[in-house]
Amino acid sequence: MIWTVLFALLIFSLIIFVHELGHFITARIFGVTVHEFALGMGPKIFSKEKNGTKYSLRLIPIGGFCSMEGEDEASSEEGALSSKSWWKKLIILAAGALMNVLLGFVITTVFVTVNTKDIGIPSLIVDSVMEQSPLSDFLQPEDKVIELNQKSVHIKKDIDFAMQQSGGKVCEITIDRGGEKLKRTFTPLAAKYTDGTPAYMIGFVPVMSKPTVFNVLREGFFQTVWMGKIVFVSIGMLISGQASVSDVSGPVGVVDAMNTQAQAGGFVALLYLAGFISVNIGIMNLLPIPALDGGRIFFVLVEAIRRKPIPPEKEGMVHFVGLVLLMGVMVMATWNDIMRLISGT
Repeated sequence: MIWTVLFALLIFSLIIFVHELGHFITARIFGVTVHEFALGMGPKIFSKEKNGTKYSLRLIPIGGFCSMEGEDEASSEEGALSSKSWWKKLIILAAGALMNVLLGFVITTVFVTVNTKDIGIPSLIVDSVMEQSPLSDFLQPEDKVIELNQKSVHIKKDIDFAMQQSGGKVCEITIDRGGEKLKRTFTPLAAKYTDGTPAYMIGFVPVMSKPTVFNVLREGFFQTVWMGKIVFVSIGMLISGQASVSDVSGPVGVVDAMNTQAQAGGFVALLYLAGFISVNIGIMNLLPIPALDGGRIFFVLVEAIRRKPIPPEKEGMVHFVGLVLLMGVMVMATWNDIMRLISGT
Protein backbone atom coordinates (compact mmCIF):
# COMPACT_ATOMS: atom_id res chain seq x y z
CA MET A 1 0.00 0.00 0.00
CA ILE A 2 2.83 2.41 0.86
CA TRP A 3 4.26 2.11 -2.66
CA THR A 4 0.84 2.83 -4.15
CA VAL A 5 0.52 5.96 -2.00
CA LEU A 6 3.96 7.13 -3.13
CA PHE A 7 3.06 6.40 -6.76
CA ALA A 8 -0.23 8.30 -6.32
CA LEU A 9 1.63 11.31 -4.90
CA LEU A 10 4.07 11.15 -7.81
CA ILE A 11 1.24 10.98 -10.37
CA PHE A 12 -0.75 13.80 -8.76
CA SER A 13 2.39 15.92 -8.59
CA LEU A 14 3.15 15.22 -12.26
CA ILE A 15 -0.43 16.03 -13.30
CA ILE A 16 -0.37 19.30 -11.37
CA PHE A 17 3.10 20.20 -12.63
CA VAL A 18 2.08 19.63 -16.26
CA HIS A 19 -1.15 21.58 -15.72
CA GLU A 20 0.60 24.62 -14.28
CA LEU A 21 3.35 24.30 -16.89
CA GLY A 22 0.70 24.76 -19.57
CA HIS A 23 -0.41 28.04 -17.97
CA PHE A 24 3.21 29.11 -17.47
CA ILE A 25 4.39 28.49 -21.04
CA THR A 26 1.44 30.22 -22.69
CA ALA A 27 1.61 33.11 -20.22
CA ARG A 28 5.25 33.64 -21.14
CA ILE A 29 4.46 33.41 -24.87
CA PHE A 30 1.86 36.18 -24.56
CA GLY A 31 3.98 38.37 -22.32
CA VAL A 32 2.10 37.85 -19.04
CA THR A 33 4.18 38.40 -15.91
CA VAL A 34 4.44 35.22 -13.80
CA HIS A 35 5.25 36.05 -10.17
CA GLU A 36 5.59 32.46 -8.92
CA PHE A 37 5.54 28.96 -10.36
CA ALA A 38 5.03 26.56 -7.45
CA LEU A 39 4.71 22.83 -7.05
CA GLY A 40 2.94 21.83 -3.84
CA MET A 41 1.15 23.93 -1.26
CA GLY A 42 1.97 25.29 2.18
CA PRO A 43 5.35 26.58 3.40
CA LYS A 44 8.23 26.86 0.94
CA ILE A 45 11.05 24.36 1.27
CA PHE A 46 12.93 25.60 -1.78
CA SER A 47 12.77 28.80 -3.81
CA LYS A 48 14.80 30.37 -6.60
CA GLU A 49 14.13 33.51 -8.60
CA LYS A 50 15.02 33.86 -12.27
CA ASN A 51 13.96 36.49 -14.82
CA GLY A 52 11.41 37.94 -12.43
CA THR A 53 9.71 34.61 -11.65
CA LYS A 54 10.05 32.78 -8.36
CA TYR A 55 10.25 28.99 -8.76
CA SER A 56 9.34 27.19 -5.55
CA LEU A 57 8.77 23.77 -4.07
CA ARG A 58 6.33 23.68 -1.17
CA LEU A 59 5.91 21.29 1.72
CA ILE A 60 2.54 19.62 0.95
CA PRO A 61 3.00 17.54 -2.24
CA ILE A 62 -0.57 18.05 -3.51
CA GLY A 63 -1.51 21.13 -5.50
CA GLY A 64 0.48 23.90 -7.07
CA PHE A 65 -0.06 27.18 -8.83
CA CYS A 66 1.13 29.63 -11.46
CA SER A 67 0.65 33.11 -10.02
CA MET A 68 0.16 35.67 -12.79
CA GLU A 69 -0.11 39.46 -12.66
CA GLY A 70 -3.72 40.60 -12.98
CA GLU A 71 -5.11 37.09 -12.63
CA ASP A 72 -7.63 37.84 -9.88
CA GLU A 73 -7.67 41.62 -9.85
CA ALA A 74 -7.54 44.57 -12.22
CA SER A 75 -4.00 45.70 -13.03
CA SER A 76 -2.60 48.45 -15.20
CA GLU A 77 0.74 46.66 -15.56
CA GLU A 78 1.82 45.83 -19.11
CA GLY A 79 2.29 42.16 -18.24
CA ALA A 80 -1.11 41.74 -16.58
CA LEU A 81 -3.35 38.89 -17.68
CA SER A 82 -6.36 41.18 -17.29
CA SER A 83 -4.93 43.57 -19.90
CA LYS A 84 -4.57 40.92 -22.62
CA SER A 85 -7.09 40.33 -25.40
CA TRP A 86 -9.83 37.79 -24.70
CA TRP A 87 -8.43 35.12 -27.04
CA LYS A 88 -5.01 35.25 -25.38
CA LYS A 89 -6.65 34.86 -21.97
CA LEU A 90 -8.66 31.91 -23.27
CA ILE A 91 -5.54 30.12 -24.55
CA ILE A 92 -3.65 30.73 -21.30
CA LEU A 93 -6.55 29.51 -19.15
CA ALA A 94 -7.26 26.44 -21.30
CA ALA A 95 -3.60 25.43 -21.67
CA GLY A 96 -3.38 23.72 -18.28
CA ALA A 97 -6.32 21.39 -18.88
CA LEU A 98 -5.21 20.65 -22.44
CA MET A 99 -1.75 19.72 -21.14
CA ASN A 100 -3.44 17.25 -18.75
CA VAL A 101 -5.29 15.64 -21.66
CA LEU A 102 -2.02 15.52 -23.61
CA LEU A 103 -0.29 13.89 -20.62
CA GLY A 104 -3.11 11.34 -20.46
CA PHE A 105 -2.57 10.59 -24.14
CA VAL A 106 1.18 10.10 -23.61
CA ILE A 107 0.64 7.80 -20.60
CA THR A 108 -2.05 5.82 -22.43
CA THR A 109 0.17 5.44 -25.49
CA VAL A 110 2.98 4.11 -23.28
CA PHE A 111 0.48 1.68 -21.75
CA VAL A 112 -0.66 0.51 -25.21
CA THR A 113 2.98 0.08 -26.28
CA VAL A 114 3.78 -2.10 -23.25
CA ASN A 115 0.50 -4.00 -23.10
CA THR A 116 0.24 -4.96 -26.78
CA LYS A 117 3.87 -5.79 -27.49
CA ASP A 118 3.30 -9.55 -27.42
CA ILE A 119 -0.44 -9.95 -28.04
CA GLY A 120 -1.14 -7.22 -30.60
CA ILE A 121 -3.88 -4.58 -30.77
CA PRO A 122 -7.52 -5.72 -31.05
CA SER A 123 -8.98 -4.43 -34.32
CA LEU A 124 -12.61 -4.05 -35.40
CA ILE A 125 -12.24 -6.86 -37.92
CA VAL A 126 -13.94 -10.17 -37.11
CA ASP A 127 -11.63 -13.16 -36.73
CA SER A 128 -14.27 -15.62 -35.52
CA VAL A 129 -17.80 -15.54 -34.13
CA MET A 130 -18.92 -17.25 -30.92
CA GLU A 131 -21.66 -19.87 -31.33
CA GLN A 132 -23.84 -18.18 -28.71
CA SER A 133 -23.52 -14.77 -30.37
CA PRO A 134 -26.85 -13.20 -31.39
CA LEU A 135 -25.14 -12.39 -34.70
CA SER A 136 -23.70 -15.84 -35.37
CA ASP A 137 -25.85 -16.11 -38.53
CA PHE A 138 -24.82 -12.66 -39.74
CA LEU A 139 -21.19 -11.88 -38.93
CA GLN A 140 -18.43 -13.47 -40.99
CA PRO A 141 -14.63 -13.48 -40.72
CA GLU A 142 -13.07 -10.32 -42.21
CA ASP A 143 -16.24 -8.25 -41.57
CA LYS A 144 -15.33 -4.87 -40.07
CA VAL A 145 -17.58 -3.24 -37.47
CA ILE A 146 -17.91 0.46 -38.37
CA GLU A 147 -20.99 1.64 -36.42
CA LEU A 148 -23.05 0.73 -33.38
CA ASN A 149 -26.40 2.38 -32.84
CA GLN A 150 -25.57 4.77 -35.70
CA LYS A 151 -22.39 5.99 -34.00
CA SER A 152 -18.93 5.41 -35.45
CA VAL A 153 -16.59 3.06 -33.59
CA HIS A 154 -12.82 3.33 -33.93
CA ILE A 155 -11.37 0.84 -31.44
CA LYS A 156 -12.53 -2.27 -29.59
CA LYS A 157 -13.16 -0.22 -26.43
CA ASP A 158 -15.77 1.79 -28.36
CA ILE A 159 -17.69 -1.43 -28.98
CA ASP A 160 -17.44 -2.52 -25.33
CA PHE A 161 -18.55 0.95 -24.21
CA ALA A 162 -21.55 0.99 -26.58
CA MET A 163 -22.61 -2.47 -25.40
CA GLN A 164 -22.51 -1.44 -21.74
CA GLN A 165 -24.43 1.74 -22.55
CA SER A 166 -27.12 -0.35 -24.23
CA GLY A 167 -28.03 -2.00 -20.94
CA GLY A 168 -28.88 -5.15 -22.87
CA LYS A 169 -31.51 -3.46 -25.07
CA VAL A 170 -31.79 -3.95 -28.83
CA CYS A 171 -28.85 -2.46 -30.76
CA GLU A 172 -28.06 -1.81 -34.41
CA ILE A 173 -24.74 -2.82 -35.94
CA THR A 174 -23.25 -1.65 -39.24
CA ILE A 175 -20.44 -3.62 -40.82
CA ASP A 176 -18.26 -3.29 -43.89
CA ARG A 177 -18.12 -6.51 -45.90
CA GLY A 178 -15.90 -6.16 -48.94
CA GLY A 179 -16.84 -2.50 -49.42
CA GLU A 180 -20.58 -3.11 -48.88
CA LYS A 181 -22.32 -1.69 -45.79
CA LEU A 182 -24.71 -4.09 -44.05
CA LYS A 183 -26.92 -3.45 -41.02
CA ARG A 184 -28.67 -5.70 -38.53
CA THR A 185 -30.46 -5.23 -35.20
CA PHE A 186 -29.69 -7.61 -32.33
CA THR A 187 -30.03 -8.08 -28.59
CA PRO A 188 -26.57 -8.14 -26.93
CA LEU A 189 -25.26 -11.34 -25.43
CA ALA A 190 -25.59 -11.10 -21.63
CA ALA A 191 -22.73 -12.17 -19.38
CA LYS A 192 -21.09 -11.08 -16.13
CA TYR A 193 -17.76 -9.56 -15.14
CA THR A 194 -15.67 -11.27 -12.47
CA ASP A 195 -17.17 -8.98 -9.82
CA GLY A 196 -20.69 -10.04 -10.78
CA THR A 197 -21.79 -6.87 -12.57
CA PRO A 198 -23.71 -7.33 -15.86
CA ALA A 199 -21.74 -7.35 -19.10
CA TYR A 200 -23.08 -7.16 -22.64
CA MET A 201 -21.29 -8.11 -25.84
CA ILE A 202 -21.64 -8.89 -29.52
CA GLY A 203 -19.78 -12.17 -29.22
CA PHE A 204 -16.92 -12.14 -31.67
CA VAL A 205 -13.15 -12.51 -31.48
CA PRO A 206 -11.30 -9.62 -33.15
CA VAL A 207 -8.29 -9.88 -35.42
CA MET A 208 -5.20 -8.78 -33.47
CA SER A 209 -3.18 -6.19 -35.41
CA LYS A 210 0.59 -6.09 -35.24
CA PRO A 211 1.71 -3.04 -33.21
CA THR A 212 3.31 -0.35 -35.37
CA VAL A 213 4.07 3.27 -34.56
CA PHE A 214 0.91 4.34 -36.40
CA ASN A 215 -1.31 1.66 -34.80
CA VAL A 216 -0.05 2.41 -31.30
CA LEU A 217 -0.51 6.18 -31.68
CA ARG A 218 -3.98 5.65 -33.16
CA GLU A 219 -4.99 3.31 -30.35
CA GLY A 220 -3.58 5.69 -27.72
CA PHE A 221 -5.49 8.62 -29.27
CA PHE A 222 -8.86 6.88 -29.43
CA GLN A 223 -8.47 5.37 -25.97
CA THR A 224 -7.88 8.93 -24.71
CA VAL A 225 -11.08 10.00 -26.50
CA TRP A 226 -12.84 7.02 -24.91
CA MET A 227 -11.69 8.19 -21.47
CA GLY A 228 -13.23 11.58 -22.21
CA LYS A 229 -16.53 9.89 -23.06
CA ILE A 230 -16.46 8.10 -19.71
CA VAL A 231 -16.11 11.43 -17.90
CA PHE A 232 -19.07 13.01 -19.72
CA VAL A 233 -21.24 9.92 -19.28
CA SER A 234 -20.46 9.90 -15.55
CA ILE A 235 -21.43 13.57 -15.26
CA GLY A 236 -24.63 12.85 -17.19
CA MET A 237 -25.47 9.99 -14.82
CA LEU A 238 -25.01 12.28 -11.81
CA ILE A 239 -27.24 14.95 -13.35
CA SER A 240 -29.94 12.45 -14.37
CA GLY A 241 -29.89 10.69 -11.00
CA GLN A 242 -28.60 7.38 -12.41
CA ALA A 243 -25.61 7.79 -10.09
CA SER A 244 -25.58 9.19 -6.58
CA VAL A 245 -23.28 11.83 -5.10
CA SER A 246 -22.28 9.08 -2.66
CA ASP A 247 -20.55 7.41 -5.62
CA VAL A 248 -18.20 10.39 -6.06
CA SER A 249 -14.63 9.65 -4.97
CA GLY A 250 -11.95 11.96 -3.61
CA PRO A 251 -8.18 11.50 -3.16
CA VAL A 252 -8.59 8.66 -0.66
CA GLY A 253 -10.82 6.76 -3.09
CA VAL A 254 -8.39 7.33 -5.94
CA VAL A 255 -5.49 5.94 -3.91
CA ASP A 256 -7.63 2.95 -2.92
CA ALA A 257 -8.54 2.37 -6.58
CA MET A 258 -4.87 2.58 -7.48
CA ASN A 259 -4.04 0.01 -4.83
CA THR A 260 -6.73 -2.32 -6.18
CA GLN A 261 -5.42 -1.87 -9.72
CA ALA A 262 -1.85 -2.49 -8.59
CA GLN A 263 -2.85 -5.75 -6.89
CA ALA A 264 -4.89 -6.91 -9.89
CA GLY A 265 -2.66 -5.87 -12.78
CA GLY A 266 0.58 -4.51 -11.39
CA PHE A 267 2.39 -1.43 -12.62
CA VAL A 268 0.90 -1.57 -16.14
CA ALA A 269 -2.68 -1.38 -14.81
CA LEU A 270 -1.62 1.41 -12.45
CA LEU A 271 -0.14 3.31 -15.38
CA TYR A 272 -3.41 3.09 -17.29
CA LEU A 273 -5.36 4.44 -14.33
CA ALA A 274 -2.90 7.33 -14.07
CA GLY A 275 -3.63 8.22 -17.71
CA PHE A 276 -7.35 8.14 -17.04
CA ILE A 277 -6.98 10.38 -13.98
CA SER A 278 -4.99 12.93 -16.00
CA VAL A 279 -7.64 13.04 -18.74
CA ASN A 280 -10.39 13.21 -16.12
CA ILE A 281 -8.78 16.18 -14.35
CA GLY A 282 -8.17 17.93 -17.66
CA ILE A 283 -11.78 17.65 -18.81
CA MET A 284 -13.24 18.50 -15.40
CA ASN A 285 -11.10 21.65 -15.34
CA LEU A 286 -12.67 22.80 -18.62
CA LEU A 287 -16.23 22.59 -17.29
CA PRO A 288 -17.83 26.01 -16.67
CA ILE A 289 -17.60 25.69 -12.89
CA PRO A 290 -16.57 28.76 -10.85
CA ALA A 291 -13.00 28.61 -9.47
CA LEU A 292 -11.95 26.11 -12.15
CA ASP A 293 -10.28 27.09 -15.42
CA GLY A 294 -13.55 26.41 -17.23
CA GLY A 295 -15.32 28.93 -15.00
CA ARG A 296 -12.71 31.56 -15.81
CA ILE A 297 -12.97 30.70 -19.51
CA PHE A 298 -16.73 31.25 -19.28
CA PHE A 299 -16.16 34.80 -18.04
CA VAL A 300 -13.65 35.41 -20.85
CA LEU A 301 -16.23 34.28 -23.40
CA VAL A 302 -18.81 36.59 -21.82
CA GLU A 303 -16.23 39.38 -22.11
CA ALA A 304 -15.75 38.55 -25.80
CA ILE A 305 -19.50 38.72 -26.44
CA ARG A 306 -20.22 41.94 -24.50
CA ARG A 307 -16.84 43.45 -25.58
CA LYS A 308 -15.87 44.56 -22.11
CA PRO A 309 -14.62 42.63 -19.08
CA ILE A 310 -16.75 41.82 -16.08
CA PRO A 311 -15.58 43.79 -13.00
CA PRO A 312 -12.81 41.70 -11.35
CA GLU A 313 -14.32 42.00 -7.88
CA LYS A 314 -17.61 40.49 -9.06
CA GLU A 315 -15.90 37.68 -10.94
CA GLY A 316 -13.66 37.08 -7.93
CA MET A 317 -16.70 36.73 -5.66
CA VAL A 318 -18.23 34.11 -7.97
CA HIS A 319 -14.97 32.15 -8.02
CA PHE A 320 -14.70 32.38 -4.22
CA VAL A 321 -18.18 30.94 -3.77
CA GLY A 322 -17.32 28.24 -6.31
CA LEU A 323 -14.13 27.39 -4.41
CA VAL A 324 -16.06 27.02 -1.15
CA LEU A 325 -18.56 24.69 -2.85
CA LEU A 326 -15.77 22.66 -4.44
CA MET A 327 -14.07 22.28 -1.07
CA GLY A 328 -17.39 21.07 0.32
CA VAL A 329 -17.66 18.48 -2.47
CA MET A 330 -14.08 17.38 -1.78
CA VAL A 331 -14.82 16.93 1.93
CA MET A 332 -17.98 14.95 1.08
CA ALA A 333 -16.10 12.77 -1.43
CA THR A 334 -13.34 12.07 1.09
CA TRP A 335 -15.96 11.15 3.71
CA ASN A 336 -17.57 8.77 1.19
CA ASP A 337 -14.16 7.20 0.54
CA ILE A 338 -13.52 6.66 4.25
CA MET A 339 -16.98 5.15 4.82
CA ARG A 340 -16.48 2.77 1.87
CA LEU A 341 -13.11 1.69 3.26
CA ILE A 342 -14.61 1.09 6.70
CA SER A 343 -17.57 -0.86 5.33
CA GLY A 344 -15.39 -2.74 2.85
CA THR A 345 -17.56 -1.88 -0.16
